[in-house]
Amino acid sequence: MERYYGVQYLRGLAAVLVIVYHSMVMSVVAPYFSHPVGEFGVDIFFVISGFVMWVTTEGKGKSPLGFWRSRVLRVVPLYWVFTLMLVAAALLLPALFFNSRGLDVGFVLKSLLFIPARNPDVGDITPVYTIGWTLVYEMFFYLVFGFCLLVKDPRQRFFLVLAVFAGLACCGALFNFADPLLFTYTQPIMLEFVAGVALGYFRGRLPKLNLSMGGLLVVSSMAMLLLVDANQATRFWIYGLPALLLVAGVVALEKTIKTQVRSLPLFFGEVSYSLYLSHPISQRIWYVLFVWLFGQILNEQLALYYFAGSVTVGILGGVVCYYVLEKPLARLTRPRSLLAQPANAL
Repeated sequence: MERYYGVQYLRGLAAVLVIVYHSMVMSVVAPYFSHPVGEFGVDIFFVISGFVMWVTTEGKGKSPLGFWRSRVLRVVPLYWVFTLMLVAAALLLPALFFNSRGLDVGFVLKSLLFIPARNPDVGDITPVYTIGWTLVYEMFFYLVFGFCLLVKDPRQRFFLVLAVFAGLACCGALFNFADPLLFTYTQPIMLEFVAGVALGYFRGRLPKLNLSMGGLLVVSSMAMLLLVDANQATRFWIYGLPALLLVAGVVALEKTIKTQVRSLPLFFGEVSYSLYLSHPISQRIWYVLFVWLFGQILNEQLALYYFAGSVTVGILGGVVCYYVLEKPLARLTRPRSLLAQPANAL
């Protein structure tokens, strides 16, 4: 199986970027950060996901059921643990939450099953564990991509994936869907997965960049991401395309990257799913502890202290989650033949 160390590095970077972003946008510190950065970590994740799904299934003769099984076992257990932890916390310790966290059983079930629904607490289309909104898109992509595996010819499969998601995005542009399910699955952000699939399909034709040219592409695309802002409607164009260039630059540099593999960024890539899923809870615990130690955040200095601690705690909490929850769950749920393989999920 092909292994792209640079892509694994990027996976870890994307998770850390999301942690940084959420450390800046919590309501009590947001006024002190005029330009929060890191939201685009999600878009890097989506491009990587499309790329990895293509590379790991191309020419493998994988069946839809086998593909779906591997994806469910990889994504669902840890997500369910955090969702149910949040439900329990909302029932037992409601003072920890800014919002009411009214728990409708039907909404909780939809959240567990990755069915888009309007969140009664925050009003948008997010699950109970709101960070899981990305997994709603991921699981739909896996569902469609799994069906496309029925088409054995790679070229035909690629164009089928492209046609399905481009058609959905066109429907979203033409019709103003109010239904949460139709609205979600016709958002242009879905095209970021297709961008990753296209990168996987054409990866053999990427120019072999020297270190200077590849570094320039990576740095320039990252600079674009750091300087721009997008909303949910525009993020494919403003975040998704630079994210594609970033991943493409790293893939083009893979031969150089392989010559000296770095263990720390590789480790961050390995624990990226735990970093992503666990950090909201770690950060909330840090907020409660911070207020208890220093009082309410009422000035820029305290906001900066909170931010530095929030990023640190988010990362440390993710590492603990990886060893305490993710790895044990993998042993319990994944087939023995897959345990030694690197994780390929969000």
